[in-house]
Amino acid sequence: MTKELEREGIVVAIISALPAVPLSLGAHRIVRGVRVEHLCGDPNLSRDRDRELMYSIVETALEAIQTPVTKPTVFDPSSDRSSREVAHAA
Repeated sequence: MTKELEREGIVVAIISALPAVPLSLGAHRIVRGVRVEHLCGDPNLSRDRDRELMYSIVETALEAIQTPVTKPTVFDPSSDRSSREVAHAA
């Protein structure tokens, strides 16, 4: 579905705990999530740390949709801002 949206000019970033799946489907912008059952958070963290994690993941997704890419790319929210783009897939 993301490829169809991108074809229509709508930039999309997918948050996934299993980046290999959207990579294999050819998604252009993949943001690494935490776990399958908790993509944008971790219930084992305190409420404040969980919120920080959520904001970090969403912020990375917003940066991903602003980053021009020509091939599938994984963005990692745990990296510092200068190196969030972590991998290009062949």
